[in-house]
This record gives sequence, structure tokens and C-alpha cells, in this order.
Amino acid sequence: MAVNLTGPMRLTRAVLPGTVAVKKGAIVNISSEVGLLGSCAGVAYTSSKHALIGMTLTKAFMYGPAGIMVNAVAPGAVQTSIEAPFKSALAGERLGKLFPVIVMGAAQPEQLASLILFLASDAASNVNGVVLSCDGGWSAI
Repeated sequence: MAVNLTGPMRLTRAVLPGTVAVKKGAIVNISSEVGLLGSCAGVAYTSSKHALIGMTLTKAFMYGPAGIMVNAVAPGAVQTSIEAPFKSALAGERLGKLFPVIVMGAAQPEQLASLILFLASDAASNVNGVVLSCDGGWSAI
């Protein structure tokens, strides 16, 4: 799951010189709710999403004074064609019975895109170093 960290890291390295030169820019990383909480998503995936949040916060601190806002979105379930079966018996046992009760409904891709667009816009020019959940309230439980 290194791609969850190395992809955003390489992209950030590629865009920073240009954004620093103009003293303006926004970087929005896509983490996951498991990057904040952990769960049955697997150790590699969960760890990589935690690391991405750490990178986001560090870059926000380092480049915020240069006018670069660096934030992350932490989606919960998003309604896509990707299936997410429980591959381990332990995960199924721990969460399988809870999902029908706790999941507040998957987000539509457009809802997630709207949040990302906001963070990339001038309207969020003072939002820096924030990880926003986009999970319909799942993390509040």
C-alpha cells in the first residue's frame, strides 16, 4: 500500500516549486476514515493512510507561510463500483454485524468532490493543516 503515500508525496514534490514561486496553492490529499481511527481495513492500508495524514500536517506547517494550503479529506464509505468484502474472519466478526447499524449511508462521489473542490478553492484560503471527515457522521459514533 506504499502507493497511498508515495503517489501523493511525489505529486507534492512536483508541484511545490511552482506553487512556492507564486506564493499560492492548495494541495488536497485523500486519506481515509481509517487514517484517523483504524479498523478492519488492514494494517498496511491503515498505516499508509495514517502516514499520509502525517505528511499532510507536516507539509501544512512547512509551506503554509509560503501561501500553500495543505489539507486532507478522510472519506468513509463512498458509493462506487469497488467492492470491500471482509477478507478476514476477524474483521467480519468484529464489524460485520455493526455495519448495518452504524453506517449512515455511503457518500456519493459528487459529495466528496465538492469538499475537495472547496479545499482547493480561494474560499478555503485560510484553511491549512486540516483533515476533514466526509463520512455522514460515522466518525461521531
